[in-house]
Amino acid sequence: MKSIGKTCRNLCLAVLVAAGLAGSGALAAGEGTSVFKDVGNHWARNVIAWAASNGIANGFDDGTFRPNLKISEPEFLALVLRAFPEYEVPEQKAGEPWHVRYYAAAKRLGWPVDDTAVKREYTRGDAARIIAAAHGKRLTVEEAVKYLLDNGFANGKTSATPEGFGAGDPLNRAEALTFIFNARHAGASANQGGTGGASETAARNSDFALRGIVIGDGEQAVLAALGEPDRREPSEAGYTWLVYNADYAGFAQIGVSGGRVAALFSNADVWVQPDGLKPGSSLQTAAGHAGISLETLKEYKVYTYEKNGLRITLYLDLHMNTVEGLLVEQAGAGSGGTRASAPREELERAYERQLMDLANVFRLKHGLNTLSWHDTAAKAARLHSEDMAERGYFDHVNPDGENPWDRMAAAGIGDYRAYGENIAAGYRNAFEAHIGWVNSSGHRKNLLHEGFEALGVGVRIDPDSEYGWYYTQNFYTPR
Repeated sequence: MKSIGKTCRNLCLAVLVAAGLAGSGALAAGEGTSVFKDVGNHWARNVIAWAASNGIANGFDDGTFRPNLKISEPEFLALVLRAFPEYEVPEQKAGEPWHVRYYAAAKRLGWPVDDTAVKREYTRGDAARIIAAAHGKRLTVEEAVKYLLDNGFANGKTSATPEGFGAGDPLNRAEALTFIFNARHAGASANQGGTGGASETAARNSDFALRGIVIGDGEQAVLAALGEPDRREPSEAGYTWLVYNADYAGFAQIGVSGGRVAALFSNADVWVQPDGLKPGSSLQTAAGHAGISLETLKEYKVYTYEKNGLRITLYLDLHMNTVEGLLVEQAGAGSGGTRASAPREELERAYERQLMDLANVFRLKHGLNTLSWHDTAAKAARLHSEDMAERGYFDHVNPDGENPWDRMAAAGIGDYRAYGENIAAGYRNAFEAHIGWVNSSGHRKNLLHEGFEALGVGVRIDPDSEYGWYYTQNFYTPR
């Protein structure tokens, strides 16, 4: 399944007006490097990256993580409770040993712990009991091991059987985080009223994790892990986006339908995927995951395919030959090709804010300042998108001969150091409009202009117009 092929009806135009400013100042995206120098090829490297990015686990002062280092009971408790923030942990008191508050929380919850256990070797079986307890199960070692295996939280050391699990073997840091990662993504815990049984986790798919969230997780699990979203917005596919944009380095859109996660999107480097597919990945990596040749993938700005029960959409930066963003959806859920089910105006405002977020993440990845929202620039942009849809044209200059700076002046901005405009038409959502601009040199210069300080976006959706969707970005720097 493919979208936006070699030739397409989607249109883009860009104009830049600047006084006393240098060029775009675009910076090349650098190659990603491992957070820890000793986990580059380790089997648990993606899980370790997830734990580090979510503040669950830290490395050592020498830049190592030491994934094979044995772990103690207090250390494991701390990791589990950081990964399950819905369980309250008391504040540390002055002069109190660091682990006391974690034991207080575990004992209050009735978890099987022994505060003298630091004196003995902590085992995989001990950890299995804690993981089960975090899902509301009070089990023996044998029962807990079976619970982990039955629910896919572990595969065992030599086989996915109680005998192959190695319950009596010492637990190391990599194994500890893998247990926790799998358990965290079950989307059910005692506080959420779930049992964590196989019937509750059947719809989960952990092939892609976005800030620790996977397809099939419960909405309450998302809120427990990430907090309340900065915005809630409709999508053209029928689910609700939970938008997290307070920190653009951790930007995420979580699509929820029926109380469960049905879609994940981000163009930030906040993904964990076993094959290494994420924003910034090479086209070769993307082609390998999609099961197509590199030459074929290079013919597309947007490529969609299905794999392991997921529909994956790659948004490609063909200037850098990298993945710009990822949309991962549950196969069979709403499709980007469907007509909008939300009220048109609500969807228009959602697209405007999303295009602001996408531009800021893109700029941040290229070492540039992020832009602030500008209401007046947005007003001018919105009026131009509406005018193009209503009068059936697509241009920076309208049929009356008015150009972008005329429109900005009419909206109330008559003096500026720099101004630029991007327009697009025919793209079905904000993600596609953004990637269209990313892959066009003029638009890209505006997106990456180092002198811009503010941005306003205007979107018009009119099914009866020639192109259906019209987009305008107004970049602005006051004098």
